[in-house]
Amino acid sequence: MRVTALHARLIRLVAGTRYEVRGNMNAMAYNAEAGALMVKLPNRDAVLVEEGGHCSLPKGTDHEIYVPGHRLCRVQRLEAPFVPAALSNDSGSLVFATSIAASSNPLPDIVPDIVVLAKQEMAGDRRLDLVFDMLRHHATLDGDDRSQISNRLAEVAAIILIEHVLRDLKADGLNAAAGATDPQIRRVLQAIHEKPQHDWSLDALARHGGLSRSVLAERFKAIVGQPPIDYLTRVRMARAARMLETADLSVADVAFRVGYQSDASFHKAFRRMMGTSPSAYRQGRLR
Repeated sequence: MRVTALHARLIRLVAGTRYEVRGNMNAMAYNAEAGALMVKLPNRDAVLVEEGGHCSLPKGTDHEIYVPGHRLCRVQRLEAPFVPAALSNDSGSLVFATSIAASSNPLPDIVPDIVVLAKQEMAGDRRLDLVFDMLRHHATLDGDDRSQISNRLAEVAAIILIEHVLRDLKADGLNAAAGATDPQIRRVLQAIHEKPQHDWSLDALARHGGLSRSVLAERFKAIVGQPPIDYLTRVRMARAARMLETADLSVADVAFRVGYQSDASFHKAFRRMMGTSPSAYRQGRLR
């Protein structure tokens, strides 16, 4: 991932105000400097970010943020480059907000919509504390020279955060990080993530990676942790779940958009992966 533009600033969230944030395809990050904040994505329960904690939204999803424990009686739009915080005013919560425009992530569907790290996790990884301290410092400086430094710092922070995500995936038997470092397997991973709806077969993926069918099957499973077609199904179900949560599409439309010509085969694959039917999953998310 390469950061192409970044806005970062300390902002003050006023208690009782609900801030609407348009993702606009930019990743967002919030560090709770003083006080806590709530982050709410569409059709999801709000997530608490305690003081000292961190929250990232890597997919540019629209969301809301607000100070917990207060009745929300006002609505305000929050957009980069942000309004500077009135640091002398101690009401509300002080947040270091970052908006990041970046080149596409080659593994977008396995990166969750929201990543939250508690204060203890931030303290446990001093790299993040150090990087964000430097980002805060450069965000207060004027001039063009700081932008290149800030962009590179944001890239380092993104790499560290992705490490956390990939570590969790590896615990589930999916070593996507190792797969991304193998040039031929990486090409296969990129093909799957860029066009999961394509009618991929093992032969087609092998040709795309410049490998024989048998070598791909053996190497992909050894590195990533499961066979290529099983991994393709996982990516398709991740995309289908997101569509069921946020898009005004029928289940049949979702099935088609993730590569299934048959509703029955989609229902079977979704239930096997998610433990419930697509309709029940959508109802549970929208409840």
